[in-house]
This record gives sequence, structure tokens and C-alpha cells, in this order.
Amino acid sequence: MSTGGEARRIVAGIDGSVESLEALRWAAREAELRGADLLVVLAWQVPVGSPYVPAVPLDAQTLEDGAKQALEHALGEVFGAKLPDGVSAEIRQGPASAVLIEAGKQADLLIVGSRGHGGFVGALLGSVSTAILHHAPCPVLVVRERHNDA
Repeated sequence: MSTGGEARRIVAGIDGSVESLEALRWAAREAELRGADLLVVLAWQVPVGSPYVPAVPLDAQTLEDGAKQALEHALGEVFGAKLPDGVSAEIRQGPASAVLIEAGKQADLLIVGSRGHGGFVGALLGSVSTAILHHAPCPVLVVRERHNDA
């Protein structure tokens, strides 16, 4: 973490949702403006069965491969075929909030979308962004989807 007023490392947490792609675009602009490195993180985990969801055998490698594809797709949407200098990306296994809070320990700014793929459609904040706001060890920016209201 930098000790001055400039961010040296920005972390963007994504899941492929519209809000997370907007957060990634915002993070890319912030990193460029501040001369900071940008780490893009997509978390994945093997879902746990519940009484409401039937247990389906899932192969961890298939889930990891799906996470890699989602990350590559998101990066392509925002950056095109080639990542700019200073931008790196990785997938990490674990609950999204825990993974991103951990990544925030080495960041000057953590940027996420307001809501991801799960949860309630009408919610202003999802469970991951709420947890990050409460527990991140660095400043957090939560980005909402752009609406073109005329």
C-alpha cells in the first residue's frame, strides 16, 4: 500500500455481471489516471447444497474452467484482445467477499459492482459488496450500472 496520496494498486472484483463490468471499466480509468497497477480478481467456489437446492455433483475443474472463461470474456469486453501494461488478472478459489477482502490487503483501492449475478434483483447492494464495505482493509468504491435516463 502506498503511503502518499496516490493509489499504486487497484483491485477490481468481477463476476461477469453488468455491474462488475462497469466496475472494471471504472477501475481501468482510475488506474490509468493514478498511474496504478490494476489487479482484476474473479472468485469461484464449489457451491454447497442446501435444503432448497438439490445437490448436484459438480466437478471443481469444470467450475474453475468456467471461472477462467468468465474472466477472459470480461477482460475482452473491457480491454479487447490485449491487456494494457500494468493490468493483471487472476481467479481465486473461495467465497467472493473473503477473496476480495484478502486482495484488498495489498491494495490502495478496491472497486466492485453494486450487485452481481446472485441475490435479489431489486436490491441496491448485493451481499458481496455489503460485506466488502464493512470489512475491506482499504477504501472501497461500489459502482452501479449506468442508466441512460433522458
